[in-house]
Amino acid sequence: MKHSAITLLILTGLMAFLAACGGQTTPETAAVDVQATVDASVMATATAEAALEQMVDEAVNEAMDEAVAELETAADEAVAEALAEATPEPTYATYSEEELVTAIEDTAVEAEASTQTYSETAETAASDGEVTAEEADTIEYYVTISDETLNELEAMIDTYYALYAETGDEVVAELVAIEDELAALNESVDEMTAVLDDINSTLEAGVELADETIAQLEQTAQEAQAKADTVSTELQTWAAQAQASFNLDQIQANVGAAQDDLSAMLQNVQPNQVAGSYEEAISQLMGYANTANNALADGAISPTEMQTLAQLGANAGASLSAQNVPGADMLTGQINNLNHQMAAGDLAGAQAGLNNLRGQMSQIPGFSGGNIGGSAGGSMPNPGGGSRPGGGGPRPGGG
Repeated sequence: MKHSAITLLILTGLMAFLAACGGQTTPETAAVDVQATVDASVMATATAEAALEQMVDEAVNEAMDEAVAELETAADEAVAEALAEATPEPTYATYSEEELVTAIEDTAVEAEASTQTYSETAETAASDGEVTAEEADTIEYYVTISDETLNELEAMIDTYYALYAETGDEVVAELVAIEDELAALNESVDEMTAVLDDINSTLEAGVELADETIAQLEQTAQEAQAKADTVSTELQTWAAQAQASFNLDQIQANVGAAQDDLSAMLQNVQPNQVAGSYEEAISQLMGYANTANNALADGAISPTEMQTLAQLGANAGASLSAQNVPGADMLTGQINNLNHQMAAGDLAGAQAGLNNLRGQMSQIPGFSGGNIGGSAGGSMPNPGGGSRPGGGGPRPGGG
């Protein structure tokens, strides 16, 4: 009985505990948004990559700017140094700039040819694995010629610096840059001379040449040839660019002279046909405007056209004044200004001036349009005076 009571109490307590546990609600686990996590990760990665790319670009641009600035400074210093040390060689001091450029180009070709000759001679001598004293003397002879040609080339370049450095900064800068290659070629010639001296000393001592010495002779010759080719090519390119610059300068000089000639035509032109009527004065003005329009149409003013315009302009101006056309002084001034613009080659300004003249012409009493360069319609004023103010009465400004 006692045991049954104890058992009952245990069962009752257990049931109460289970009931209490069953009554508690377990918190529901929140669902994870995988796509949102992925999107956030991708966005963060893209942002980081963009920031990194911007940093890299800024660093590269800064480095490039610094490098360009350093190169420009070095180039300027090299030019300044070359010009400071330049001394004109008396032999070439009388050359014109164009003649000196041609001489530099020709001498560069000669230097290339002489270097090629000793290079081929050296390679031929070394091809059998032996170099005789006679072969060494032949090579040395051609090396001497090459050395003399290079010295002559340097003297010409120094003369160019001394005499013509101020005529073209770009041309001079390019020549200074080529001198680095020329210096390298000179070093190769000096190296070849040293190799030949070594060979001659060895042969005179009756000692057989080492394979390394023969190989060095051949290699030095090949390197010199490559450098000579580079110098010759670069100097020929430089000469072509310099020649193009001369041609451009000459063209500009010719254009300037031609424009001076055209302007001179305007100085002493006198009217040789003064209108005897108001209508004729208007007709002359229209003739001038049409001729100016046709002259401007092809984008160039020939001397013949300018001479014609000068005469037509003088006639029109005199006729406008003689017939008391309203605004005659202003119209004459516009004609003169237009002629000077065309003579000076200011065709855009001349076209604008012509358009302005057309506008003023349309305001002239008695002017009904006519064919002024296709910009105005209508017909010529009636010689009978019907289109003039007041019909057949007195002309404007007349008695």
